Amino acid sequence: MPAADTLTRTLLAARDADWGAWSRDDLGRVAAGLSWRTAELDELPELDTGVPGLLCRWDPGEGPDGCPVLRFEVPVPVPTPGPELPAPGGPGRSLGFGAGLSGESWGLPGAGFPRDRDRELDAAHTRLVASVTAALGPAPWRGGPGAWLRWRTRTTTLRLARDRARGALTMELFPTLAWEADEQREFAAARGLSGLPYEWCVSRPDMALAELFLPFGPEPEDWDDFARALPALLGSCVTDLPLVGWIEPILLVVGDIARPSRTVELRIGQDRLELGGIPNLARQVWLRPGTEHGRRAGNLLLEAFAAWGITATSGMRVRSWTSGGYVDFPGLGVRPEGTHPDDVS
Repeated sequence: MPAADTLTRTLLAARDADWGAWSRDDLGRVAAGLSWRTAELDELPELDTGVPGLLCRWDPGEGPDGCPVLRFEVPVPVPTPGPELPAPGGPGRSLGFGAGLSGESWGLPGAGFPRDRDRELDAAHTRLVASVTAALGPAPWRGGPGAWLRWRTRTTTLRLARDRARGALTMELFPTLAWEADEQREFAAARGLSGLPYEWCVSRPDMALAELFLPFGPEPEDWDDFARALPALLGSCVTDLPLVGWIEPILLVVGDIARPSRTVELRIGQDRLELGGIPNLARQVWLRPGTEHGRRAGNLLLEAFAAWGITATSGMRVRSWTSGGYVDFPGLGVRPEGTHPDDVS
């Protein structure tokens, strides 16, 4: 994969360019100024930035609601096994543990271990984020899914993320106001949580960044909508936020805040996930971080709400604390305490 500092220099050069109206003509002018070569592929321009392993394509975003985007992608390479390596035995490839004194592999005959491409992707994401952060400072807006981060100016926004499904780092450069206008429309048009453009878990280091605040999102269409969203959001939270510079644990309380006996407490840390207040469990539940454990925590919350007879989110509220900034859960569809019209005395 390209070195993080090489990627950073390429991204910052594109970010600092004068994109004008973000037209095809502007693309050609910027590409020429950066000594990039362009080629038409499937009627969309593909650009050669001169960085091996970095794919770049221009999406003009044509249409009434479209927004032009310059998309970069760095796939995690999958080396082809050579004659001295065993054939792939699962996701990625299998490697022997090495040769012992007898010349045979250590461990059982044929023993190997699968290459963990997810870990490689996370490590590459962390290196790139650290490099861009050193140049631009901490990202003021970050979250999940995909462990995305945004560095925003009034004209241009740089967005970094990881795509587990494609096994790639993704980077996008787009005009700020047009993109955010599209997001506003998507939030306004969303019917229920399943219609949101993101599974939102968002951290931000500074509450004063009011211009970065996006709509909270709709209330769930029904209980099933909420039940689908909760495990997915917690699964994203515990795997994405540790990769975006979030350090301090989050204490989240959700349920009938007016009746503390009908609330569940979650402590979301980088090393474990703790749940308290689950009916019929005298002790706290400790889970390891990871998507499957986040989803398990969401299902435990749903079981608790069922035991208390809570079948609608209209009376539910949420509280969250962290000493390392602010964390929002707009994809939960449960509003923070004090922000619902019914909370106004």
